[in-house]
Amino acid sequence: MPNILPSLFVLFIWFSSPLIYANPPTKRPPPTVEVQTVTQQVLSQQLTALAVLKAQESIIIKPEVSGRVTAINFNEGQIVKQNQVLIQLDDDLLQAELATYQASLDLAQTEYQRYQALLKEQQVAVLDYERKKAELAQIKASMALVQAKIRQRQIRAPFTGVIGLRQFSIGDVLQANQSLVRLNKMNALKADIKIPESNSQVVTLKQAVNLQVDSLSGVSLKGYVAAIEPSLDANTRALMVRVNIPQVDSRVRDGMTARANFVFGQQAAIVIPEQALVAQGGKLVVFVVKANVATAQVVSLGKRQAGKVEIRQGLQVGDVIVVSGQNKLSKPQMPIKAISVQGV
Repeated sequence: MPNILPSLFVLFIWFSSPLIYANPPTKRPPPTVEVQTVTQQVLSQQLTALAVLKAQESIIIKPEVSGRVTAINFNEGQIVKQNQVLIQLDDDLLQAELATYQASLDLAQTEYQRYQALLKEQQVAVLDYERKKAELAQIKASMALVQAKIRQRQIRAPFTGVIGLRQFSIGDVLQANQSLVRLNKMNALKADIKIPESNSQVVTLKQAVNLQVDSLSGVSLKGYVAAIEPSLDANTRALMVRVNIPQVDSRVRDGMTARANFVFGQQAAIVIPEQALVAQGGKLVVFVVKANVATAQVVSLGKRQAGKVEIRQGLQVGDVIVVSGQNKLSKPQMPIKAISVQGV
């Protein structure tokens, strides 16, 4: 029987060859990306610095003299009025002393008036009259001294404000200059802000300042530069600026931090979405589209805003850039299918 295997193998190759070359591999379509046209925007030239908000006036209430607390005339956290007696110290001995001087004063005044009438009738010597007059003045001076000591035992509010948490109770014996309770004047605020030496010339008196409170979402305050320290700090080389804030949100507390923005001019600038930036080889690039080809362009950045960034070098007004889909661009230059979106 003749060997037919070689013939069958040739026939198999001949019939199978068309099947191998009938469906060549298809070319992958270019990736689809979103693009937009670069435009200019007017940016405010700003200087941002950290600010610590302070009460317009803030003191620790302290007694001038030692004494036992006999009355507390405030509730913690309440608003107290200027000159309101906050704390009363024991003054029984002084009140008794004052009563003694009052009795002496009544007698001295009676005698003085009698000597005044006798002097007109030339029935007493001028020296005796002057002596009675001096005695009256001395008693009045002694009374004034006792009254001043009594006032020292009435600890009053020097201004209207919010009083804090007390560190004493009725019956405690206080020492002179002992810290008792804090009083803050919160109808206005102030902030002392350090400005870098390089920006010290752009800050001026009465300049508007916007402050964003970090811990209170959506709370912003408006102030103005009220005073500027004449000299730079010897250690930090910073300029200290005091900002007054007339209108206050009730939620703002003494000691909160805020971001202070000093606005000192405007300029036109190229601004693009921050998402258009791509990090490549240690540099930031933006893909610029021309004739449906995306090419990586190195850019230099300026100021950043929420979701946006200023481009100082690398782009021009009218350039078309990729703003979404950059992850599909694996090469510095690739053909793409562009879909336009609305610009910033």
